[in-house]
Amino acid sequence: MAWGPLIAGLLYVLGMVTTPRTAVIDALPVPPSSVSSEASTTLQSYPDDLGFRFVRVRYEDYGGFRGNAWATDYPTAERNLHEAIDRTTGLYVEGPPIVLTLLDDRIFDHPVLYLTEPGYWRTNDEEVANLRRYLNRGGFLIIDDFHDYGRGQVGPQWNNMYENIKQVFPDLEPVELTAEHPIWSIYYDIDPDAAISTKNGGGRRFGMRFGPLDDIYYGIFDETGRMMIVICYNQDIGDGWEWPGGRNLGEASTVSFQMAINFIIYALTH
Repeated sequence: MAWGPLIAGLLYVLGMVTTPRTAVIDALPVPPSSVSSEASTTLQSYPDDLGFRFVRVRYEDYGGFRGNAWATDYPTAERNLHEAIDRTTGLYVEGPPIVLTLLDDRIFDHPVLYLTEPGYWRTNDEEVANLRRYLNRGGFLIIDDFHDYGRGQVGPQWNNMYENIKQVFPDLEPVELTAEHPIWSIYYDIDPDAAISTKNGGGRRFGMRFGPLDDIYYGIFDETGRMMIVICYNQDIGDGWEWPGGRNLGEASTVSFQMAINFIIYALTH
């Protein structure tokens, strides 16, 4: 996959001319030193490539009241994220966000996929095989927007996500991304232990906003140590993109944009 040039303008961003839709997006800072010199070389290696485009995964679910779970926060979330990327990074954004299934070979043209509500995700052998090929060839998957009961407990949503991922990589396990991992500092400095979740808890905590330690972030790595998947559990960063300045999300919305930008830049430079 020739993805490197997607982000030729990411470094040393000075002034953006887009008009943000919300004060939250407008207030996102532009770090003075975008990425490392090693990443700079990577980003500028392929000057003829196309720009970045957000890709949401469309999947079959279990129907019922959570039918079309793949479309949660769509399309407002990614439109706002595109604007935040454009304003704060200088990454060239190529066209509007798009939606693809895992059987669509156009996924191989895009370095990052986003899959939401994996607690309702239902897959099949063909999708599993194509997703495995995509990730083994260098692709990156962001899994977001699912929760159970808080840190120290898992439930049906985690179990459904986990069973699907184990079909893709039976021998790999999610590893918690601690605050020392470079994904938290590649562009924005983020403390995952202090980050605020946009989700409310389930079970005995139903209706109560999760505390800072309840949202947990995992990576799935290949045999070389390359991260292929990032998992946002007890968290919904897509909600933060959809509702900047709304639903009393406050700082949770700001950090949701920052996390997404870090994830994307990390994927494009590793």
